[in-house]
Amino acid sequence: MRHGLEAVLAAGNGVVSLYLSRGDEPGTLDLAAELERRGVDVLAPMLTDGQGHGVHEITWGHYRHDDLRDGLWGIPEPCGPALPASALASADLVICSALWVDRDGFRVGVGGGWYDRALPHRRPGAPVWAMVDSCEIVDAVPHDPWDIGVDAALTPAGLVRLGPATRPE
Repeated sequence: MRHGLEAVLAAGNGVVSLYLSRGDEPGTLDLAAELERRGVDVLAPMLTDGQGHGVHEITWGHYRHDDLRDGLWGIPEPCGPALPASALASADLVICSALWVDRDGFRVGVGGGWYDRALPHRRPGAPVWAMVDSCEIVDAVPHDPWDIGVDAALTPAGLVRLGPATRPE
């Protein structure tokens, strides 16, 4: 968490979008709590069930360390009101989940394309980092034309810049 905190604070971000980890994912709950303690506004994903259509609506919530619930699939999420997909435009930095990233900045996600549908709502130029373990940065991952790349990988050892890659905007 220390390296993640240092990297986020060094980037000078007032609003950070950060997924809330569960299970064996690289942990983000301590990072989210410390960012909140330091006055950084943390936006966290809130997953819906898609009203039975299998597509999960993109919504966000304001993270509060003492106001979380288990959301879809047991993923922690804020208890407050759901914000629309466009709320991501307020984030200075987006930190997303990934199984792997490659050196060109392509990622293999874990949520059925959720972040690939969410990221077009970010503010132009807002960096996107994937949180992974160091061993999850590989030479190449499969990717599709609609996959949106990431700028860096945030690992326990620190921030690893990735790219350049041709990324859809």
